[in-house]
This record gives sequence, structure tokens and C-alpha cells, in this order.
Amino acid sequence: MFADSPEYVERTKTPFVPPTLDYVVLRKALPEDVWKRSTTKSLIAFGRLILISALLHTFGVWLVRGAALPAGLPYASYPFMSTAVKVVGWAFYLWWQPIAWAGFWALGHDADHGNVSQIYWVNHLVGFICHSWVFLPYFSWRITHLRHHKHNGSLEMDEAFVPYTRSDLNLPPKHESTREIYREAIEDSPLFSLARLFIMNFFGHHTYLIWNTMGSKRFPPGSNHFTTDSALFGPHQRWDVILSDIGIGAMFAFLGICIQFSSFSTVLKLFIIPWFLTNHWIVTMAILQHTDPTVPHYRDSVWTKARGALVTIDRPFLGWIGEWFLLGINHNHVAHHLFAQIPFHNLWKASEVLRPMLGPAYAQDSTNVFRALWRSFTHCVFVEDDGDVLFYKNMQGEPARDVKYEEIDSPDSDSSS
Repeated sequence: MFADSPEYVERTKTPFVPPTLDYVVLRKALPEDVWKRSTTKSLIAFGRLILISALLHTFGVWLVRGAALPAGLPYASYPFMSTAVKVVGWAFYLWWQPIAWAGFWALGHDADHGNVSQIYWVNHLVGFICHSWVFLPYFSWRITHLRHHKHNGSLEMDEAFVPYTRSDLNLPPKHESTREIYREAIEDSPLFSLARLFIMNFFGHHTYLIWNTMGSKRFPPGSNHFTTDSALFGPHQRWDVILSDIGIGAMFAFLGICIQFSSFSTVLKLFIIPWFLTNHWIVTMAILQHTDPTVPHYRDSVWTKARGALVTIDRPFLGWIGEWFLLGINHNHVAHHLFAQIPFHNLWKASEVLRPMLGPAYAQDSTNVFRALWRSFTHCVFVEDDGDVLFYKNMQGEPARDVKYEEIDSPDSDSSS
């Protein structure tokens, strides 16, 4: 269950050759109906998430009020029964509610690309509600996320999860480094790594939004998604930032009202703790979409749009849960990066067409989500300061995959550039 998948193992054994793909050929192979947006299908998904979240909230309120069992239920009066029901009930609530809210993030992400509806205001109203609910600045993040799509996989230009380099970590030159030096420079005890993983998963998304952590190095340190003078945005995008902040402010006001009419303890249990767990799922999804020891990053000298789009991994993320709640956002992420204007409900069909055409350039990984997360966190530590095609190195300074340099074509040979 926690072993590396056969696909992953095979990639580690196969030297990497940067792909040369023709976007026109890929585009022509897709059925025309995959581009069709459906307001109805999107609103059904939106309504389904709202209904599930509301039902879970009702269940959570019952737990907060003591989880009283019907008097006629066998063993209902036994103290252990009440305790058992509360423990199981809270575990149930804290598993499913964050996943439902991560579904709101996934639907808001589709709205970022204009795929929820062909009706402009419907598309952005749904996205604004979904992202504001989980304290994310919809319009601000949309701007940087669309730039991420334009430059995915580029060390110089990408917007998020940009790898640290050897010099960023103040490591000595490669020829002077040994295992002992790496061990001293990069703390790799399991407990320390687990603590850092915890911080990243529960706080990482907002450290990126507030301080641009692991964001593009084109912007000064501390660039953020919440102020109109941030280097991330131009003067013409001022109202995007303001509207996003209004959404976040409305959520703070809503929680304040909830605390006033109930209690901080109630809001903590029903919203704040689930919100932290929602962030865990959002960060896990985002990391596992692009961060993998067997998937490269490129410098501008060899980066192309097609190569960048394929710095992406398809994963059966949580199986049917990921399909139904998270809209298959990780199941079909390669197709999404190749053609971001395909709505979530048509990506399944697009993926079926594209996967055979991509051949060895296509990356998928059926490794258990938690194993893959731990592997990416502990094996994707840094990349070198030199080289055109770079793979992450682990805490011992070792890459998981080699590059077949003699077969690297120039970007000019790729019709997508």
C-alpha cells in the first residue's frame, strides 16, 4: 500500500529525454465537444458540495450539542457509548468536511479558467464564493495562477512551488559536497521532516499568498496577494485585489457573527479546525500535481510551452473521493495543463485521447497519496544552479532520474514555442 508505484519505479530507471510535441496535432485529435462548458453541470457540482457541507454541518452541530442518542437505542445510557459516538462522529466530520471544502477550492479553480460557465458573471460569482469560503483571494490568485499556466515548469518564470537551488540553501559546490556535508546542512531526521511537512501542509498555501514563499523569484521577497501595491500585480489589477480582500473580510465578519451567537469553541470545532485540514488537502493536491523526483524543471534556454505543461503528474488522488468531491483535478492534471480551457467534466474524455499520444512524455503515478507526499517532501529538496534540464535532488544530493543530454533538442524544434 505504501510502496512506490510501478510507473514511478519505471521512470527512475529510464533516462529522461525532453519531449518535442506538436500542440496543433494534439489539439486536432480532441473531439470538439470537450471544449463545451456547461453551466448546468457546474452548478450541479456546486449545489452538491453545498448540500454535503450543510448536512455535515448539521451533523457537527449535533456533536457540539452533546451527540444525544435516542433513549430507546440499546446501550444508549452507557457512558462508553456516548464517548464512542463522539470520537467516531468527530473523526467522520473532520475527514469529510475538509474534503468537501477542498472541493469548493477545486471548483473555484475551474472558475479561474472561465470553465464553470459561459456566462461571465456566473463563472466568477461561483469562483468568488468558493474561494472566499476557504479564505482564498479569488481574483488575486486567479491572476498569478494563470501566469503559472503560461510558465509552468520554468525555473525563471513559474509562479508557485519554484524549486530551491543549491545556492538558495547555502550548500557548498557539488564537487566539494559529501554525504556528511549534506547531512549537516540539511536536517533529515524523520521527526524534523514530519514537523516541517506539518507546517507546510497546514500553513504553506497562506505563506505563499502572504509572503510569496516558494513563489517566483522575479518578485521581491514578501510580495503578497492582498495589497494593491504588491509587485505581483499591475495598477490595472487594483480592483481584483480589492474585491478579493472584500471576500476575505466578509468571511472574517461572518465568523465573528457566528462566535457572537454561539461561542469561539463551537466555531473552532465546526470551522477553524476543518479549515486547517482543508488547507492540508489543497496543499497536498497542489504539491502532487507538479512536484515529483522523476519530473523535471527547465531553464528558459530549453523550456517550451509543451514541455512546461508536461511538468505535471496525473494521480488517482483518493480514488472515487477525488473524482466525486475534488472533480478529478489530480486525475486529469496533465490534460488540464495542456489545454486549460477544457472544463473539469470533459477532462476525462480529453485525457483518454491525449494519454496514448504523449507516450513516454506522459507521467502518472498511482502511489498512495500519503506515501507520494512524504516522498516528494523528502526527495524534492533542491536543484542545481547550473544545467538546462534539472531534477530534484534528495537530502543526500542524489537525483532520482538521469537526463539524456545528447537528445535534448532546442526549443525551436517544438512547434508550441
